[in-house]
Amino acid sequence: MNKRISAAVMAIILALTGANFSYARTLNDEEIGLISQTCSSIQLQLKNIQKTDARYRAKLGSYYEMINSNLMLNLNLRLVKNNLATAELSELQTTFSNERDYFKNAYTAYQKELDNLIAIDCREKPQDFYNQLEAVRSRREKVNTSTIRLRDLIRTHREAVISLRGRL
Repeated sequence: MNKRISAAVMAIILALTGANFSYARTLNDEEIGLISQTCSSIQLQLKNIQKTDARYRAKLGSYYEMINSNLMLNLNLRLVKNNLATAELSELQTTFSNERDYFKNAYTAYQKELDNLIAIDCREKPQDFYNQLEAVRSRREKVNTSTIRLRDLIRTHREAVISLRGRL
């Protein structure tokens, strides 16, 4: 029984963290039974993931905001005042700001889907629960992709600043 609980919980965690499962498939009787039997454990894990994600989102959100306003914007304003503005740095700031907004919206959509998942009684509706889990997984992938793009933009901005510094 403990192996079954562990397997079901691991399947849920893997699904949320990006393992490859097919979307919107029909569960077999054994899978339905596993979800139904381990529902409370699954729900507890999902609530823990939700709390952890909320903390990370708050930290990342403030980190991205600080980079955008305190670093990119202030640097570009200073460069404009000194007639040293570059199109590359301005474009990077705009792109970063747009991606930051996308991150916020993607996370909000993910959070709503996760709330909906947690609200489903997986004992009574395991197939609905699984389908909603796939929707959550899809939304989480979008959040992850956005964080990767933001990280890459930060690296590109850093390289552009180093290049500008070398030219000055």
